[in-house]
Amino acid sequence: MALVILTACGSASTTSTAGTDSTSGLLAASAVPGVPYTDTVLTVGELAKDAALPDMASRIGSMGYVKGSERTFQGESKHLTFVVSRFLDFTSSAGAAAYVAYVHDNATAFFGVAGVQPLTSQGRQGWQFTPSACACHLANPVVVGAVSNGPVVSWLEINGPDATPALLLSLLAGT
Repeated sequence: MALVILTACGSASTTSTAGTDSTSGLLAASAVPGVPYTDTVLTVGELAKDAALPDMASRIGSMGYVKGSERTFQGESKHLTFVVSRFLDFTSSAGAAAYVAYVHDNATAFFGVAGVQPLTSQGRQGWQFTPSACACHLANPVVVGAVSNGPVVSWLEINGPDATPALLLSLLAGT
């Protein structure tokens, strides 16, 4: 849930325009119909806000992080109310794989995780995370996936009444 809170707060964002280079690799707007979205450029500093880990920004930099973008969908819906799609570019496949492994190895710091399992999407390898359930009234399930292929990491977080591992896998295939 820390990622949900951190992602929703404190990031500069702009209204998106589909089809720009900065949005390639992100979940298409049509994948979450009726829910407004914003696109944000992700710096190392922004990524380092995901978890309270010592020297996280320098660790991500040492992995060869080049650039990234994020599309955040948030609004009222009977299906998905919050979705975060990320496209992270590294200098090498080793750097991208190291980032996914770093998230896996620090899952509790990132998510307060209740479950972790291997994830494969379109030949990309990584992990599925199921953050600890919120004790809030009417809390919705949250499922997160992070996979890499070559120098690219695709990250998808879904939250809402219909958030399931199967839906995560289906949507991740579109990134």
